[in-house]
Amino acid sequence: MQAGFGTESLSHARAALLLYAMYRSRGKESSLNGLETWDRCAAYIRGAVLKSSTVAEFVQNFCKKAAIGSIVPRYLETTGFVPIDDVGTLAKVDGVYDYQLDIFQDDKVLKIFANEAQYIIMLVREKIQREKELFTDYEADDQI
Repeated sequence: MQAGFGTESLSHARAALLLYAMYRSRGKESSLNGLETWDRCAAYIRGAVLKSSTVAEFVQNFCKKAAIGSIVPRYLETTGFVPIDDVGTLAKVDGVYDYQLDIFQDDKVLKIFANEAQYIIMLVREKIQREKELFTDYEADDQI
């Protein structure tokens, strides 16, 4: 499992993390709310990939189509640790997020969105389902 997604591929996990962060960052006005959420998501991915030559352009185009104002950094968090110096030393710092900026420079991520969008969507959906189950179990424990 990479970055909390049901895959051993780091590239697929990075693509899923980016889609997960965009999805979770949506507001009430986003068209990614409702019954056809994942159909729309797939269509937005296809459209954004066609108009993009970089991951940063892809994110910009996807967010525009889905009416996502900005990505909330906490949804990009995978470790709870952030680099604190040039050597890469990691420290646990509350309220400081690793923005995962290297994903925006990874050309493999754009290719994965172009060729394997449905798989990435399923990775995100599976993680969201696990989170719902975890939250439900946590609420049940509180009521005991």
